[in-house]
Amino acid sequence: MRRFAKALEEFVALAKDFAVVYSSSRSPLILRDTARVCILDSLFNPPHMAHYALAREALSYRFGDTHLEKNQLLLLLLLLVKNADKVDPQPASFEHRLDMMHLMADYLHDNLKVDVSIGLTLHAKFVDKLVSIMNDVRERLPESDVKLTFLVGFDTLLRIFDPKYYLPDKLLDLLNEFMRTTDLFCLTRQDNVNSYQNQVDYVRRIRHGKIAHIPQAWSDAVHIFSFEKQEDIETLGSVSSSAVRKAIAEDPHQELPLIPQIKDYILENKLYQ
Repeated sequence: MRRFAKALEEFVALAKDFAVVYSSSRSPLILRDTARVCILDSLFNPPHMAHYALAREALSYRFGDTHLEKNQLLLLLLLLVKNADKVDPQPASFEHRLDMMHLMADYLHDNLKVDVSIGLTLHAKFVDKLVSIMNDVRERLPESDVKLTFLVGFDTLLRIFDPKYYLPDKLLDLLNEFMRTTDLFCLTRQDNVNSYQNQVDYVRRIRHGKIAHIPQAWSDAVHIFSFEKQEDIETLGSVSSSAVRKAIAEDPHQELPLIPQIKDYILENKLYQ
């Protein structure tokens, strides 16, 4: 399709650290009515139904006592494209992933009735992503007080709070402003490494000051969610992109946790096989 080839080339050539390359509403990242941007940051290799479910639940979640209308919400699918000017990353190129993200964005927009944008970033650390996105927001709407919410899995939450990723700097110094201005919406995983109770207890331990390097106040910005329906737990709770790729390699025609449009795209382009 090469729909995003030019946008990707321009992003690399201009050395930007953040750019919006698609919006379902054909508008800038945010409008004056936008109160919250939910950011689904992933490699999208490929986008799958657990991504969809995480976005769906975050967009319907009530953060505190705030009720927002659909026109006050925006979903941003964010792709890290560091080294995008190098040899195509495997197992799917950035262009293929952006094509699939576009299919997912339209599917989310049609089903959830929320504006969806696709963004590119050069930053791996969430604190740097926040700064680059907010710089873009303030260039467009200097008076905006929009709230950013990162949608993450539990393994990503652990990495965000792991001091080793911030050395030689201190985690508190780098994350204090991030945690003051941002929410983290975390989907628990169903796996053998971290039980559901352990995942919930992790945030509870932060709240009660049981984790020395994490301030108690940060727990107010962490929202833990788990699927309530047994069907969702069984079908989506353990879904990962690597598991989807493995299943495609074994039999691309089997039932997979993908929207039909993305499955068709994968088959047409012989990805992951």
